[in-house]
Parts: sequence; structure tokens; C-alpha cells
Amino acid sequence: MSPNVLVVGAGPTGLILALTLLRNKIPVRIIEKQSSFQLGTRGCGMQPRTIEMYKLLGMLDDLLEVKADVMPLHKYSSPQGDDPGETIPMVDVLENTPSRPFNTGFMLMQELQEHILRERLEKDYGCQVELSTELRSFEEHDDHVVAHIVKKNSVGEETEETVSVNWLVGADGGRSVVRKGLGIEFVGESVPAVGMVVGDIEGLEGTLDDKIWRTWGDATKRMLSLRPCHKKGKNQFNFFIGGAEINLEKIVSSRDEVVAAINEITGRDDIKFGEIITMNIWRPNIRMVSSFGRGRVYIAGDAAHVHSPTGGQGMNSGVQDAINLGWKIALVDKNLSPPQILESYTQERVPVIASMLEKTTELFRKAFKPTSGDQANEGWRRGYELRQFGVNYRQSPIVVDERYPEQEAVDPYRSGDDGTIRAGDRAPDAPKLKEVVSGASTTLLDIFHAYHHTVLVFVDPSHQAQGTTAGIFDAIRGLPNSKDIIKTVLVLSQQSSLSSSGASQVPADTVLLDTEGFAYKHYAVTEDRLPTVAIIRPDGFIGALVYGVEGVKKYFEKLFL
Repeated sequence: MSPNVLVVGAGPTGLILALTLLRNKIPVRIIEKQSSFQLGTRGCGMQPRTIEMYKLLGMLDDLLEVKADVMPLHKYSSPQGDDPGETIPMVDVLENTPSRPFNTGFMLMQELQEHILRERLEKDYGCQVELSTELRSFEEHDDHVVAHIVKKNSVGEETEETVSVNWLVGADGGRSVVRKGLGIEFVGESVPAVGMVVGDIEGLEGTLDDKIWRTWGDATKRMLSLRPCHKKGKNQFNFFIGGAEINLEKIVSSRDEVVAAINEITGRDDIKFGEIITMNIWRPNIRMVSSFGRGRVYIAGDAAHVHSPTGGQGMNSGVQDAINLGWKIALVDKNLSPPQILESYTQERVPVIASMLEKTTELFRKAFKPTSGDQANEGWRRGYELRQFGVNYRQSPIVVDERYPEQEAVDPYRSGDDGTIRAGDRAPDAPKLKEVVSGASTTLLDIFHAYHHTVLVFVDPSHQAQGTTAGIFDAIRGLPNSKDIIKTVLVLSQQSSLSSSGASQVPADTVLLDTEGFAYKHYAVTEDRLPTVAIIRPDGFIGALVYGVEGVKKYFEKLFL
């Protein structure tokens, strides 16, 4: 089957986008300029909101098998022999709750994350990443995009190819060919005065344990970080070396220079290392675009925003870009939605990224500028907001909120965690739900998926609003292809006595009994406002909070032709 979408770049963002599209039955081709897959740690912090995104895609179990818990940071201000150091918790480990079953993130090497995603693409869809394949240029037309790509063989010989696709998406990093081809300015700043040698190195057996992330020194003179990678079968460490007194070019010149710098900064010569796996000089770039694309060409991840790794937001934000864009392209490509809904990709993601960039830059300046003490320590800590539960699209043009109809200024990065439940917010989970017909136990996160909307209708069929409830299901059944892209769920309160035979007569895909009241509580449903309808988008955000047929119609009229 010929691809409808060409994805350029096979990092986490490109791979997640490809998987999202394929889950939505949209054929994809994904190409990568590099001749081999990326090795090393890179973006390894998996935030709770991203964990939920992986669950929407049916990938969570794969990650949980190989993930590592976030480790504490042990900080030495001088060589270890003279300084016992202090331990700084990177994050507060919080208990999971009924609405947030993944309340604390974990760590997973980017190399391993990408491997898992590639395996899933090939196993489920026969989709393989094409290495040594580079996008050189493209032309956009009203109904398609023509892409000019070049494939290199093992001896460097090039073969040109012209490809026609419905959509082109650049997940091709900070030097994005797609962004440049669109003529979108990458606004921000570089910080050439700050730099680090970063990479991964083999640790010999017995060198250091793998339960603590260690740093020595600070940016005023010399600093070193050694973080265990938790790679199965390997004793491997991610390192960065920097500071005002460090000659980066000298250190990056060889493995021996790296080891010598480690020994000098730690004041130890008993730490033994093997070979360098990856290494380069990193200098911070803090940039973003004002538009994530237009027409039939879009960008995501580092192609649209780059920032300091402090805070662990980069990879996580790229994943959210990909899912936000993927379900919208799918609807338009199926001729179910007008192309205008793709404008909401920029309208939703730009404010989030701008606010997030402000936070990560603040942390970067505390951690890496020539300073020390408590302020520098603050740059290493990961506050609660970095878990991304507060990311919201409350002011999106495609959400409908009858509970809070008045538009107000909000922080797109934090306001979704203000204690209220509104359209545009993350959709809370609810456990201990009973499928009335089958008797099986489930949760809302088990029902939500990245390839359909989920319409939660809170009401009992015996309620006086029974006619309104029937009208809601009738309205949804009248939508084009509703069976494939919309799942309807009737959520009964814990006091309901509806039998399994009665539930089988309800015109919903699933009837759930909220046995512990979590669903009604988490969605703030009250007896005086029944029925309440929460429409959950494929990316796990609330698209609509409404009270009847007209609200449901209003939301889907924004989406569908």
C-alpha cells in the first residue's frame, strides 16, 4: 500500500507519529538520514503524562518491562575524598491515585525507547524505518506534496527518488529541512558561552553502582555528571563534563582525555571505564517556531522547539506534538474532517511550548550558569509541574465547555492542574469500573485509545432525562463512520440497579457501573446536572464537557464535515 504520509526523522517524535497514524489506519513511510540508529541515553526521562500517552497507543507494557526508577542525585562540590556530598532527590516519589495511576515518571534510554517503537511498527504494520534516506526538498500542492529524497548505499552512491504523498511531516531535528522548506523562522537564542562534552561510556564491572546519579563540582570551575544508563547486560554511564575552566575541544578529542578529565574532577583514579559509545559537544539552543506548519506540511518535536534538557521536557513534548497532530491528520485524510482542524495543532501546541520553554530555561540558568549553592541545586530538581498534568488546551478553538463557558486567561502549561475539570484538560482516569453486561473490571484509561473519541455519558437510563440520553446516542450514530472513530460509554452511578439484560438494551458500545464513584468524582458530575457528557479526544484530552444533545452536536460539528 502506498503511503499517505511521509515522516522525516526516526527519533521518538517521528516514531510516535508514525505509530499514531498507523493505529488510525493511515499508511506511513518513515525515513532517517543517518546510516545507523541512534545509540546512547539522550532524552531518558519519561514524564507521567507521556506514560499515559504510551498507554493510549497500546505500548505501555513494553516500556514497563525495561524502565528504571528515577534515581537520587548525589552532589559533590569538591573531589570525593574531601567531600561527603549531599543527596538531592530529583523528584518527589508520589503514590499513584485513582485519577493518576502513573503519578511519578521513570527513566528509559532513548536508544531503547526507539528500539521498542521500531519493533512495534514492524511487528504490527510491517513498517520499517528507511536508513540513509534523506529529504532534500519538497513542493506543496493543493491536494498532495511532492518530496525529493536521496538514498545512499553502503559505498555512498546516491539514488534519487520523487515521492508523492498526501502529507509531509518533519520530525527531523533542530536543523529541520522541512522547517526550512516552509520558511518558518526558528526564534530564540544560542548560548555559546555554555557548553558540555556529553556522551555515553562503558563502565567496567564494579566501577560504580547503578542506583545513584553523581555529580562533582559546579559551573564556576569544573563539573562532571555520571548517570547510570540501566541498559540490560551493560554497565554503561551517561556523562557530561563542563565548566568555566574546561577545554571542551581537548576533552572531546579522545577517550583518554575523557577518562583523564573524570579522574581529575573526581579526585579518584579507581573508577575504571571501557570504550566511548557516543560523544559530542553540546551547546544550548533555546528556540521555537510561531507556527507548526500549514496546508499539507507540518513539523514536530525538535524541528519545532529546542531547549535545555533540564526539566526533562524535550522528548516528552515531542511525543505530545506527535499524538496531537496524528489523530487530526487521520480524520482529514479520511475526508471526515475539514483541513481547517489542522490549524488547531499550532493553536494548541505553540502556547504550551512557549510556557514550557520559559520553565526549562529558568532551570537551565540555575543549573549551568557560573553559580553554586542552593540556586544551582534548584536547577537539578524536578518540580511537580514538570509531570505535565497541567498541560491544557482550554482556549483551543475546537473544544466545547458548557460547564465553564466564559473564556479566561490561562497558563497552557499549568492551569489544567488547578483542581477543576474543564474542556481542554487531561482526561482523568477512574478505576474499579464494572462492565455491566460482561461483569469484567476495567478503568477509563483501558478504554481510551489514540484511534477513537470516547463519549462518556453520565446518567442512569431510569433518570428523568432518559429522552435526552437517547438523543445523544442517536446524534452520534448519525455521524459519518461513527462506529470506527467514536466509542460511546454509558457511565452509571454506584447507586444504579440496572441489570445486565437492561444494559444490553442501551444503545451504547459499553455500559459501566462506577462501583466506587471515582468516575463521577473525577469528572465532577453532580445529580443536578444529568446527563453530563465528557468527550475524550484520541490524545487523552477532554474535547467537550456538555449537558445534552446540542452540546454534543456542537463539538462534532467543529470536527466533522
